[in-house]
Amino acid sequence: MHNQTPETSTALQTALRKMLKAIAHLVLRFGLSYEQFDEIAKQAFVEVAENDFALPGRKQTDSRIAVVTGLSRKEVKRLRDLERDPSEHTTPVQYNRAARVLNGWLKDRAYQDAAGVPLVLPVEGEDHSFTHLVRAHGGDIPVRAVLDELVRIGAVLRQENGQVRVLHQAYIAAGDMADKLTILGTDVMLLIDTICHNLEVDSDEAYLQLKLSYDNLPAEAIPLLQRISAEDGRVLLQQLNRWFADKDRDANPNAEQGSGRYYAGVGLYFFCRNVEKPTL
Repeated sequence: MHNQTPETSTALQTALRKMLKAIAHLVLRFGLSYEQFDEIAKQAFVEVAENDFALPGRKQTDSRIAVVTGLSRKEVKRLRDLERDPSEHTTPVQYNRAARVLNGWLKDRAYQDAAGVPLVLPVEGEDHSFTHLVRAHGGDIPVRAVLDELVRIGAVLRQENGQVRVLHQAYIAAGDMADKLTILGTDVMLLIDTICHNLEVDSDEAYLQLKLSYDNLPAEAIPLLQRISAEDGRVLLQQLNRWFADKDRDANPNAEQGSGRYYAGVGLYFFCRNVEKPTL
C-alpha cells in the first residue's frame, strides 16, 4: 500500500468522484438502487482485499480483510460466503474468438480477393470455407457457435444459397444491451488496470496510455472528426491485429509456445462532450 499524503488523498478522492459520477449515471439510468450498488461495491472490496492484499505466506482471514476494507468481520464473512459468479473471473472467450475469426477474415489473404475484399465463403469445405476459417483463426470453438454469434451481431450475413459474407468489418455488439454492458465492464476494467499499472512503475515499464483532446471545437466538426477517427483507428487496429495474431498460440499454431498465458491488447475510443452542457 502507498503511504498517503494530503495531496495524493485529495487527488484520489477527486479522481474517484469523477469515475463514480459516470458510474452513478449508468446505475441510475438502468434503475439500480444505491443499495444494490453498495452491495456490489462491498463484494468488490472484499474480493480485492482477499486476492491482492494478503500478507506474504499467510492465509487471508476475515479479520485481515476487515482491517483492510473497514467492513465488520461479520459483514466480511457474509460476503465471502456468497456464491460467486464464475463468469466474472473469465475472459469473454466467445466474444474474443468470434472477433478473432472476423479479424482473420479481414487480414488473411487466403480469404480475400485480389483487391483485399473478404471473400463470400461457403460454410463447409476443406479450403476457403467458413469452417476452415474458424479452424485457422478461432481455436477449438465450434464453427456453429462462431457463425451464430457473428450473424446475431450483424457482422456477417448468411445468404439464401448458404454462403456467408462480411457485412461490417468490426465486432460490435449490436442491439443486445446485455452484450454491450458485458463489454463495458471488461473494457473499463482493462483501462483502469492499465492506468493503475502506470501509477506503480517507472516510465520505461509503463503500458501504452495516450490521449489527445481539444476543448473548443464547433459542433459541425464533430461528425468529420468522428469519421476520421473511426477509419484511421480501424486501420491501426487491423495492423496491430496481425502482429498479435502472429504471437497468439490459438490464432497461430506455429507461434512460439513460450511460457505462461497472458491476455493483452490495445483499445481505441472516441469521446465527445458538450462543454456548455456537461452531462456528468
